[in-house]
Amino acid sequence: MEISPRWEKLGDEFAALGQQIAATLNVLDPGERGSWTHRREDNAYGSVTLAHPAGWQLYIWREKAHHKGAAGRRLTIQGIVPSEYRGRTEHRITVAGDRPPGDIARHIVRRLLPGYRETAAEAFAHRDQEQAATRARVAAFARLREALPALTTGAGSIESGYGLFYQGKTRINDHRAHASGRVRLNHDGATGSLKADGVPLELLVEFLARLNADPPALAGTVMPRELESAPLELEQGPRVVPGEVVTDGPAGDGEQWLPVPAAGAAEGPATLAIME
Repeated sequence: MEISPRWEKLGDEFAALGQQIAATLNVLDPGERGSWTHRREDNAYGSVTLAHPAGWQLYIWREKAHHKGAAGRRLTIQGIVPSEYRGRTEHRITVAGDRPPGDIARHIVRRLLPGYRETAAEAFAHRDQEQAATRARVAAFARLREALPALTTGAGSIESGYGLFYQGKTRINDHRAHASGRVRLNHDGATGSLKADGVPLELLVEFLARLNADPPALAGTVMPRELESAPLELEQGPRVVPGEVVTDGPAGDGEQWLPVPAAGAAEGPATLAIME
């Protein structure tokens, strides 16, 4: 596209401004944070982008260039975050357009960068999560299409996790399906939903059987078997009755049983059994 002389002039002015601001940022914020560069932009109102290897980007432009006077020359500087970010994205300041580049850089360091860098760290983490989820959906759809080649997707549908299939042969592709329906994957690509119409009964039975999570019933034939011999019972022990004193003689040979006085009763002389 051919650029008009006016755009070319504005592009030169903002490129020079961005180069000087980036150089000052690298002095004010040295070390790992001091690697800012500028990228030329060409548009009707003038703009420039500052970029850092860490992924930080600052966009500088005249947001109200249609205004007259100082308002039209005022610069807006905004921190750019990935589109996948789900939190706050408005990190911006405005400065007078007639300020020297060094002053503009100082405003950026003091008013914009601290909050923007914190947001950018969260934004990059969200971006990585979203990209991982997208890759998971793409891989999941590859498996689904292996199982059902008739499954078709539109532009961006694989990334979004959405696909269709149709019964019989269609003009969309040369593959066929036993039913018509749609598949939608959840965000992480690990689960999804399926809707199908005109499914033959046997396929319905097979599908529902695969969904059955009940433990399988025991199966087999009852076979009798011989058990090991039971252990012999223990011999019966002597009879013991609380409250009785027994002599050592065998029963029937003058054995006598003497009661033991109850607790608290007056004690008297005990008479032992005498064998005759």
